[in-house]
Amino acid sequence: MSVDKVLDIAKMITTLKIKLPICNETMTKTMLLTPRHKSIATLFDEIF
Repeated sequence: MSVDKVLDIAKMITTLKIKLPICNETMTKTMLLTPRHKSIATLFDEIF
């Protein structure tokens, strides 16, 4: 897959950050909803 195509797909991915008030911890969730998003999911893996 070309770099331009990956960047085009990545532009439409949303990442949510939620701060939990009781424990003061921040949770992060990347929303990979469509098959196009899932095709580049490995790029969002922390181990990658």
